[in-house]
Amino acid sequence: MTEKSGDETGFDIAGCGLPDVYPALDAISKVTCAALNVPGVFLSVSVSEDDEVRCFAGVSKADVKTCAELIGPEVARAGILQIGDLKSAKRSGVRKIASAMKSVRAVLAVPVVNGQGETIGVIAVLDKKSRRFTVSDRAVLRDSAVNISGLAVLHQAAADHQAAEVELKDAMEALPDGFVLYDKNDRLVHCNRRYREIYKESGNLRVPGVKFSDLIRQGVYAGQYSDAIGKEEEWIAQRIHEHQNPGKPIEQQLPGDRWLRIQERRTNTGGLVGFRIDVTELKRQERELSRLAWTDSLTGALNRHRFLELAEAELTHSQRHFRNVSLLMLDLDNFKKINDCRGHAAGDHVLRATCESWQKQLRGRDLIGRLGGEEFCVLLPDTRGDDALVVAERLRKVTELQKLSYDGEAIDVSVSIGTAVYENIADTITSVIKRADRSLYKAKSSGRNRVEANITLSQAKKPV
Repeated sequence: MTEKSGDETGFDIAGCGLPDVYPALDAISKVTCAALNVPGVFLSVSVSEDDEVRCFAGVSKADVKTCAELIGPEVARAGILQIGDLKSAKRSGVRKIASAMKSVRAVLAVPVVNGQGETIGVIAVLDKKSRRFTVSDRAVLRDSAVNISGLAVLHQAAADHQAAEVELKDAMEALPDGFVLYDKNDRLVHCNRRYREIYKESGNLRVPGVKFSDLIRQGVYAGQYSDAIGKEEEWIAQRIHEHQNPGKPIEQQLPGDRWLRIQERRTNTGGLVGFRIDVTELKRQERELSRLAWTDSLTGALNRHRFLELAEAELTHSQRHFRNVSLLMLDLDNFKKINDCRGHAAGDHVLRATCESWQKQLRGRDLIGRLGGEEFCVLLPDTRGDDALVVAERLRKVTELQKLSYDGEAIDVSVSIGTAVYENIADTITSVIKRADRSLYKAKSSGRNRVEANITLSQAKKPV
């Protein structure tokens, strides 16, 4: 291909996002020029819905504009444009081309057509001297047009793929839950921003190519997983097993009392797709519902059913490990008089305040339950009988010394307490409570506001 002064070679880009098509178009242009022995070529093609490329060689920029504005429409109208000598052309459309392109004498142009029969561009060869184009010349140019159409199809497919990938990633980023994709070798392919936010303590480690096992191990030692503390290797092995054998959703605790529900599934290619759903609020609601179901709404102590359930479990545990267990039965003295004389609101105030003062004297693992009315029960794990008496006396004293009032009037409160201890393997929580209840009766019979240890009573009557 020869070029003269003023002739140019290049690309005119109109919004094309995939530049890999340019070298192929340039090669087609050069081959076409060589095959037809012409100095200039111009092609314009829509390589995708929004992208148009113009490629030219041996043509001035002024002639490129003419080709785009005059030759393209003429080919679209006639289906082919063949002019051996522009100077002798008589048709008005051709005369316009001749007037605009002073240095061009001969033009052969054919449309570029896609698979649906739609014209998506044009390719034209330009000669600076008049010539007679043959059937073979037209066939060569049509072959070039077919090749260009094929490139446009490939380019459109690539553009569609790129657009779909961008749209998919945008969709994943818009998800309110964490999303992650691993390949068949368990290496990270993609995760969205929400996923990295969830695992903020190790978010910088979550990059494409990293293996899941490495992520888990590094996350554990970065303090990412609260429930792995103290059993790191065991936890890592269990989590990798769950990941490699996905099934039912699992729950995972993170720092700050955050909770996730993890759902993972295998893909058809052997990869794994997973979601991380924040269920922190749901867990808190569940805990609150459990608390409401398990506790006495007035005092905050365990209700009767939950106390007996936990106490039985604690007693069984202590029996298995040969540990001491003690139990206290507490009953507020003359509580009926408070309700009768001051009203039930005053009585409720006394129950709440007194139970709160007791809870402050107990250990975190001690259990306190309201068995009914003004009667309470306290289970003391790992506590011998004499130590239980010390605790009971402390509760009695704090009850007596508290300064309660309602509607501006002071209320004196005292409590009677009976104690009992776990004695033998045949004991149940019911039998221990029964013995503590006998001690309580003794405390009330002996004048109230006192502590009594378990003794065997026959014909014991509960004081009014």
